[in-house]
Amino acid sequence: MQKCDDVRTVTLRIKDGGELKKIELPPYRWASFRQRVTEINDGVKSVANGVDGINLRLHFGGTYYVSVASGIRCVDFRKFYKPYGATEAEIKPTKLSVALHEWAHLYNLIDTVNARYPTLGSAQPCYYQDDHINQMGWIDCTKCHPFGHDASVSTP
Repeated sequence: MQKCDDVRTVTLRIKDGGELKKIELPPYRWASFRQRVTEINDGVKSVANGVDGINLRLHFGGTYYVSVASGIRCVDFRKFYKPYGATEAEIKPTKLSVALHEWAHLYNLIDTVNARYPTLGSAQPCYYQDDHINQMGWIDCTKCHPFGHDASVSTP
C-alpha cells in the first residue's frame, strides 16, 4: 500500500530471480479488479482442477489485464501495448508484469484492504462515473479504451 498525492494505491510486488516487479492499482483499477475477482477465482480453480482450454484475459483498467490460462499455474497481471497499425484485438504483452503463484493469499487480503482503507473499499471503476453516462463518454474513456475503440472488440 502506498500513498501518492493523498490517494492510496495498491501495489502488487514480487521478487523474481532477484528482480523486483510491481504493478500499481490506483483506486479505479482496484475497484475494477475487485469486480473481476470471482471470474479470476473461478479460472484459478478450473486450472487447479486440470480443466483444459482455460484462457481468461480480463481488462481491469488502462493498459492492464489479468490472465489465467490452463497449463500455467499463476495469475498474471500485465501491461499491454498496441503496435502501430494494429487493431485492439492485436495488443501485445509488455515485460511489465507480476505473476502471482499465490493467488489465494491476495484473494484472502482483498476484504482486509477494503476494510482498512475505506477509500479503496468504496472506490468505483471509471465506468461508473458521470462521464460514462452515454456511449460517447464510455468510448472516449482512455481507461476503458486505452488503445482507442475498435468496434470489432468488446470491452467491459
